Amino acid sequence: MISGNEIGPTTLPQLSSGQIQALLSCCEGEKNLMVSVFDKGKKEFLYLNDSFNTILGYSKQEMVRGGWDFWFQKIKPEELPGIRSLFESIIQNPEFFNERSSIPTFSYHIQDTYRKWYLVQHQISLLINSCNELLISYLYDFSNKEKIENIFSRLRYSVQQRSCEISNRERQVLNLIGEGYSSKQIAERLFISIHTAITHRKHLIEKFAVKNTAQLIKEASKSEFI
Repeated sequence: MISGNEIGPTTLPQLSSGQIQALLSCCEGEKNLMVSVFDKGKKEFLYLNDSFNTILGYSKQEMVRGGWDFWFQKIKPEELPGIRSLFESIIQNPEFFNERSSIPTFSYHIQDTYRKWYLVQHQISLLINSCNELLISYLYDFSNKEKIENIFSRLRYSVQQRSCEISNRERQVLNLIGEGYSSKQIAERLFISIHTAITHRKHLIEKFAVKNTAQLIKEASKSEFI
């Protein structure tokens, strides 16, 4: 096993000095991209860029000593089984890449040294030469993307809430629907025609953007209309 201090482009004999400089230029100093090169046969890292430390706080030495098992320990427990299974297939199945028409890409949450969760998108390429098989991992920090989408998700929910403005009569009908009354019973209790009661029910379903009465009750309960 090579030491953590030696982990870097100089451990890749396949590269010329010019290629090493190009790799350094591309990978070092990246703010949102973590890059690693893993020897599939030797089961050890040959290269890790400095972003593992700047983004998550993990040193190259930690990654080298622990290998991918160290990484797995930082993944959200509920996401780990699927990720571990997929990665083991990549490592153990020699035909894995031949069976796919695209680069394997998967997303999951990883914890940094301060126990903060980051969303990463992980892509893996396979490089084969006469000496070995190298797995090149590209791990993109998608945490801000997730935050932005959550903000817009809440905004969409807020807009939907505002669109669900209902009249006093519709609220009366909605409450009776929630209590399980039929359109005929609602008409009798509110002294309106059954046609009017049915129309109110239809308008409520449209305003809450649902398909049926059961969904209407569920969404109205969330919105505290019932």
